Amino acid sequence: MLLAQKNSGPHPKTINKAIRLFSGLADLDFEPGYNDLTYFQYLSNNKNDISLLGAYHPKEIFDKYIIRVSGKGFTVVNHPSEVYEILDVHEYIDGNLPLRLILDINARQKPDPINPELSFLDKYKITCEDLLSRILIACVDILYSDLNHLAILDAFALASSSNTNKCSWHIVYKYAQFIDYRDLRRFMKKVADRVEKPYFEFIDLGFYKSRFSLQLLESAKEDRVKRPAVSSVKQGYRKLEDYLV
Repeated sequence: MLLAQKNSGPHPKTINKAIRLFSGLADLDFEPGYNDLTYFQYLSNNKNDISLLGAYHPKEIFDKYIIRVSGKGFTVVNHPSEVYEILDVHEYIDGNLPLRLILDINARQKPDPINPELSFLDKYKITCEDLLSRILIACVDILYSDLNHLAILDAFALASSSNTNKCSWHIVYKYAQFIDYRDLRRFMKKVADRVEKPYFEFIDLGFYKSRFSLQLLESAKEDRVKRPAVSSVKQGYRKLEDYLV
């Protein structure tokens, strides 16, 4: 494994070049080669300032995936499966590129003792199943009315890192593609308007940015492991690629 060292006093052009290069994501059909990984540590206190440190040529970076590994900076890999099942690993996503439909749903079941002002499901007598079904039905309806695309609920790949305290879901629909994060965020605002209050409070609209990240399957966060839903596995969504954006 090649470990890059922190560089002191990088030139701004170097940082800008690195950030541009890290915006590239590979084709989802790329077959993993399971080569050694290359980690890139931070150049400064700004988490967005990354240097390639001469380890790769620009074309080599653009043809690969960028993965965020907690405590180790960004990682360049042939395919996310190369870091599959490593704790606290995130898919790094360039929101300015075309995106699949991705939903981020977060809801506490009971009040948060640290932030009691946050909404929670028990307050409205809403179950997690009710929340998910309403949101997904709204997605299907808007896909048909706006895009003339006939979607079915079974085609959504659901991954959960929920526990008894929190309902946390990442849901991917790979058959719809959006121009960029702005286009996707507009769609999700329509979904939020359709489900109305209080259901829309649990859709994370702030999730859609020019740069964002998602936990990979089998990655743990706060002792909550992200795994595919049994229903999605039964529909054939068994591969890591089914849950990538």
